[in-house]
Amino acid sequence: MMSVLATIRRLARTSPGAEERGDSSQSRERNRRAMLTGAAALAARGVQVGTALITIPLTIHYLGKERFGLWMTISSVLAMANFADFGIGNGLLNTVADAYGKDDYARIQRAVSSGFAVLCGVGAVLLLLFAASFAWIPWADVFKVSGTQARAEAAPALFIFAACFALNIPLDVVQRVQLGLQRGFEMNLWQMAGSLLALGGVIAAIHAHVGLPLLVLALAGAPVVMVGLNSLHFFFISRPELRPSWHRVSREVTRRILRLGGSFFVLQLGVAVSYSADNFIIARVMGAANVPEYSIPQRMFSLISVAMATLMTPLWPAYGEAVSRGDMNWVRRTLVRSLLFAIGGAAFASTVLLFSAHQLIAWWVGPGISPPFFLLLGLSLWTVVDCLGNALAMFLNGASLMRFQIVLTPVFGVGCLALKILLTRRFGLIGVPWATLLAHLVIVEIALAIYIPLVLGRLHHRPSEISIATPVIEE
Repeated sequence: MMSVLATIRRLARTSPGAEERGDSSQSRERNRRAMLTGAAALAARGVQVGTALITIPLTIHYLGKERFGLWMTISSVLAMANFADFGIGNGLLNTVADAYGKDDYARIQRAVSSGFAVLCGVGAVLLLLFAASFAWIPWADVFKVSGTQARAEAAPALFIFAACFALNIPLDVVQRVQLGLQRGFEMNLWQMAGSLLALGGVIAAIHAHVGLPLLVLALAGAPVVMVGLNSLHFFFISRPELRPSWHRVSREVTRRILRLGGSFFVLQLGVAVSYSADNFIIARVMGAANVPEYSIPQRMFSLISVAMATLMTPLWPAYGEAVSRGDMNWVRRTLVRSLLFAIGGAAFASTVLLFSAHQLIAWWVGPGISPPFFLLLGLSLWTVVDCLGNALAMFLNGASLMRFQIVLTPVFGVGCLALKILLTRRFGLIGVPWATLLAHLVIVEIALAIYIPLVLGRLHHRPSEISIATPVIEE
């Protein structure tokens, strides 16, 4: 952590004449949109958190420990599959942000149509693969559930989750475009509506005494419905000139999106292996019934990371647009402020949660879940490091600095996964967060502390070389 603080001090030193080179009016507009998107995103996440606070205690008592653990494990499996769009969504986001920074609206139109065409194909292929797998994979054995009802519900529940996931891949185009245009506040309002619809669906499903598959449909299907309505409103009412059209599909833009998407795919795969495999590892090593003992406190601490990521995500397209315009003073200043905010905010929130976790868990889900202190301590420390890494990732992703991440992330992912399995077998649940923390400190933090100042200096002297056409600049 000391190396990170020293890095922040170096970043804070702007070069002579930097202020004069920045476009102050454009910087103010960029800040305004980022703040508006961040505020809307925070409100949307607040509704999502409220939904979780209500649905988790309802469902854990309604389903019981094993079926609830099955639900959490299925969610984790699909979270690991977030890379299944092969990074194309993020490639589209960066393409739109770069074109927006150059005021090239014709390229934005071609990017939207090209991205939508590719993602429709990806979603269709994934849905077919999901459907084909259910005939020969014994999912109840994969998730290690033993109860008769849980074994009967494992495959149907996973299929519904998978179908909603595959359908959301092409629909996600609207959200990537809104983020790239720095209009993420629109996306967040629709997400808020999706959370409220999901809450109503879960309460109705429990009241009707339905099984786990229909409960999954109520929770996972509502956000998909709202993304679909967002697409209709944005492309037919708000911005009809950006509506996907087959005649606007461009081979050149598609190649650019795929080039960036391939880089993001590697990163997403590494992140999925590193961060989203916890519940699955616990289920395989210790059994699904042990998942709630970890997933409940992990969910609590993840709220801090989610809130911080919510505030930081609007900076991703803002960095991309600023780098495209050559406004490196704004980039440097914003990066320093975001790092200090991430460290301070996460440290304060994690400390408060560490010493109040048992009381909050007892109030939230009852006395059946009582995590050990060292599990909570590991989650607390990891949350601070995670928030810091997220702030740095917004800059790296927005500036399309991919080669460094492509090399570092898989190394971290493999090391983290191996250490988690080893420490879980040796120490049980306690080993999971400590494995993530140790792997990140040893593999990632030192490399970032050296790399970030170097690449910022390079970008400051060569801002015009960074564009979406050359997403990897670390030659």
